[in-house]
Amino acid sequence: MSKTLVMVTNASAARVFSYQAHEEFSLLKEFSHPESRQKGSDLVSDRPGHYNAKGGGHGAFVSPNNPKEIEVERFAHELASWLDDQRKQNRCAQIMLVADPSFLGILNKSLNNQTAQLVFKSLNKDYSHVVPRSLPEILGLIAPKKDPLS
Repeated sequence: MSKTLVMVTNASAARVFSYQAHEEFSLLKEFSHPESRQKGSDLVSDRPGHYNAKGGGHGAFVSPNNPKEIEVERFAHELASWLDDQRKQNRCAQIMLVADPSFLGILNKSLNNQTAQLVFKSLNKDYSHVVPRSLPEILGLIAPKKDPLS
């Protein structure tokens, strides 16, 4: 079992590819989390409460957590959980993570120790919009094709 899972993701969408030497690089699963793209104000159903202070002042209560950050973390946990399930079912020997820099750290923190040990390479690049057939070469999984005219 030398199957590699390649997860190409950003904070709102992910594609997981299966790759094994001498076999096709194929799409295994797609994830979508549109909530990560929404404005923070669109994610909460209520406006913050208000208060009156001494001396006639007033203000608004501010939530200690940013709703957008919560959604990004929720998506990272969903992806990490799926990868862990793949590990538990022996469906992969190693994992490559390719994510935009801000999301890669959140995703790495979401992985448990056993799944994190399978990660052999992490790239902090957002290749989520790259055409799948170009990914193996870009990621260094296959040697670049040589130009027959050179």
